[in-house]
Amino acid sequence: MFHFTTTDPSYWADEVLYGGAAGGGKSAAIVGDAFKNAIKYEGINILILRRTLGELEGSIILKMLEWYPREICKYNSSKHVWEINIPGRLTSRIWCGYCEKENDVYRYQGKEFEIIYMDEATHFTYTQFKYLKSRNRTSNQKAIASGLRPQMKLTTNPGGVGHVWVKKRFIDIGEWEHAHIVQEVDDDGNPVFLKGEPVVSKRIFIPAKLSDNKYIDDDYESKLMTMEDKLRKQLLDGDWDAIEGQYFSEFSRAMHVVDPFEIPSHWPRFRSMDEGYNDPYVCLWFTIDDDGNCYLYREFVKSKLLSHQQAETTNHLSEGESFEYSVGDTSFWNKGKESGKSPFEVFVENGIPMIQATKERINGWKRLRDWLHVYDEIDKVSGKTYKHTKLKIFSTCKHAIEAIPAMIYDDKRIEDIAEHPLDHVPDAMRYFVMSRPQPRIVKQEDDNSIEARVRRNIQNHNKKSKRSYDAI
Repeated sequence: MFHFTTTDPSYWADEVLYGGAAGGGKSAAIVGDAFKNAIKYEGINILILRRTLGELEGSIILKMLEWYPREICKYNSSKHVWEINIPGRLTSRIWCGYCEKENDVYRYQGKEFEIIYMDEATHFTYTQFKYLKSRNRTSNQKAIASGLRPQMKLTTNPGGVGHVWVKKRFIDIGEWEHAHIVQEVDDDGNPVFLKGEPVVSKRIFIPAKLSDNKYIDDDYESKLMTMEDKLRKQLLDGDWDAIEGQYFSEFSRAMHVVDPFEIPSHWPRFRSMDEGYNDPYVCLWFTIDDDGNCYLYREFVKSKLLSHQQAETTNHLSEGESFEYSVGDTSFWNKGKESGKSPFEVFVENGIPMIQATKERINGWKRLRDWLHVYDEIDKVSGKTYKHTKLKIFSTCKHAIEAIPAMIYDDKRIEDIAEHPLDHVPDAMRYFVMSRPQPRIVKQEDDNSIEARVRRNIQNHNKKSKRSYDAI
């Protein structure tokens, strides 16, 4: 079983992820590693988190009660805190917590933890992770003198609401089992600097394997083999490209993402906007070609902007363009308590009229799926079949490309999308497609006209000639 701490200094990192396949002993690694560090560094505070109290009690605390020696370990069941008392040393504490709701992280406001463990990290949102990372610090001089450096230590299987941010932060940064120095970025993806120097963190991903856990029962692997394909890939193979419960399973970068190109002036253009302040303001720019294909060609996503700033930025990014219409979230029409004006009025004053979005969620997601649907189209000349979709996204629209495959089904409303930190861009896409007719996909037959048959014969003859020439 892999342990979070190793004598090899090249493995040390500010952030460690141990994850992948199920049954690799991830929770056991946390329980053992936390105890070891509580003894090694006196007077430190360690935080172990699961998403819910039930998960915390059923995995982490259960193992602690079974394994921790009572001679030096005292457990406070009401506070979920272990005190590690060794004579002549400061007491170290292991706090067991959970963050079921987004704002539960504020329970730890003002506290400092030298080591924070997040078990099943993909169950947490990126906002929660960022806040908890701000609690990962130390002023314990004895521990520092003993070699302590604050660490975030995560375990998880693929899948869940946090799959995208965990994959992006740990899996996609480079070679596995190798520590990478990565520059931190802000919410807009811009590099962060402090006093002119780049802010960096050192991260490592250690893949978990079923074979790491010699204590697992012999039948566990065969049980995983019988699961549905995506879930089996996640839990048995540790496949980070398989997302269980993915809502837009038809989405494919190969099919839906295209390189930017100059948009012909006669193609109609549109905008779709999702209102927000703490949640981001989103504006998406669309165009439709002569064949009814739709392109998302620009996006803007940013929080903490006042309505007049949103409108000014939208105008700046739209300079030189004219639009058939702009569609807006109905919350644009909500009056401000202090100003008495709605965001809609502010946008109109800035020359951006808009129509109200149709906010039917289920029908809206179905309509968006229709636009994303991949279908077969026949080339009238060659007679060959190729894959096509009515909605494509410019590769520069990184928020949309990240958000669409991250959406998962809601457990309570199976036809709906579960609440997700990235769902504001798909919401704006939904508003736009609901303002348009259903995409028209015409089933095409082979063109059997004399002209088409002649062209196909010429093409086939040229191919045969080329093969004969290549064989010489």
